Formats: sequence, structure tokens, C-alpha cells
Amino acid sequence: MIMHQKYFIGGVPIFTRTLPSGDMTVWHPFNLGVQQIVEPICRGRGYWQPGYNNWVIKAACVEQVRADLAKMGGAT
Repeated sequence: MIMHQKYFIGGVPIFTRTLPSGDMTVWHPFNLGVQQIVEPICRGRGYWQPGYNNWVIKAACVEQVRADLAKMGGAT
């Protein structure tokens, strides 16, 4: 199971972290261009968590979100 992974879109890092439940968080520093790419990838596959300024992706959608993030940029 991948616990932490970092992707880059336009040089901006996007951090993911697997939760014990199998869900995954997605966070990136504020960048409007990156937000316009990441939000459509996450919307409908999880929910926005405003207290942490991140998305929580449902376990069933984690692999698809990872694949979409990797397509849009790169993973390390």
C-alpha cells in the first residue's frame, strides 16, 4: 500500500497520504492553476475537508485519482 506520494503539476507539488481507512488525502499549496486541475479530478470521488484544506478521496476511487494525477504531471 502506498502511504505517501508526491506529484507535480506545473512544478507545484501535490501531496497524497493514505489513511488507515484506505481513503486518501490530497493537498497542494494554493495555486489557482493547479486547483483548476486537481479539483475536477477529486470532485465526485471524495469530499473537500475545509479544516485541513484538502480532499479526502474514497478508498474505491484512490487508484483512479492517483492515475489521473500522474497523467497530469509526474509522481515521485
